[in-house]
Parts: sequence; C-alpha cells; structure tokens
Amino acid sequence: MWGCFSEGWFSVTPERIAEHIALRVEHSFPDSQLIIDAFCGVGGNAIQFALAGKRVLAIDIDPVRLDLARHNAVVYNVADRIDFVQGDFLELAPRLLGDVVFLSPPWGGPDYLTAEVFDIKTMMQPDGYPFKAD
Repeated sequence: MWGCFSEGWFSVTPERIAEHIALRVEHSFPDSQLIIDAFCGVGGNAIQFALAGKRVLAIDIDPVRLDLARHNAVVYNVADRIDFVQGDFLELAPRLLGDVVFLSPPWGGPDYLTAEVFDIKTMMQPDGYPFKAD
C-alpha cells in the first residue's frame, strides 16, 4: 500500500516493522491506553497501534499527510481509534498527556546520501517548515 505514494519507500515505516513496534509497545506498556504518535505522517505506525487495541493521538504538521493518514485509517478500519491533530508536536507537547509517546520524525529522504554537509536549516526548507532554535 505505501508504495502508492511518491515518498512511500523512504518516509514510511514498513508495515511489518510498524506492526513489530506496536507489539513491543504493547508488551512493554501493557496498561497503556493512549499512544501519542508525534509525527504520524501517513499513519503507518498509528494504524498499527490502533490495530493492537490502543487509542492513538496522531499528530502531523503536514495537512496532506494527515489527510492520507485519515484515509489509511479508514482502509484499515481503525479510524474510530485514532484522533488526528494537525500541528507542530514541539508546540503541542507541553499540553499533551498520554501513556506512551512514539517519536519517528521525518528524516528527509534519500538526498542525505549526496549531501556533503548536513545543515538542519537547509534540510528543513524544502518542506517549508521553519526550524526554530531556542
């Protein structure tokens, strides 16, 4: 399924790995009720957490990816277990309360292979998300 998206091969956790992560979270935190997926992207991990029986708060800054995540949750029949929020996790975090926070931020894609210098400011600009350093 994830191969249908232009970034599907490098920006989404492979389904079997997402399933494994969800099972590890369930095993490590059996009493957890709410998982916060801080950078949900198109929803691969959030969906697997929901399939494992958890409630999920799925956050992403990109409205297009969030729409895809909503669609994918419907496809997997778990839309009723996931609440989607568009926003910057770093700004929302102080007000959130969950049992587990899952962090898998976007990593930037295969362009890393050809970069001579890693500069966080230029890496963030192609997506148009400003980087804030405090």
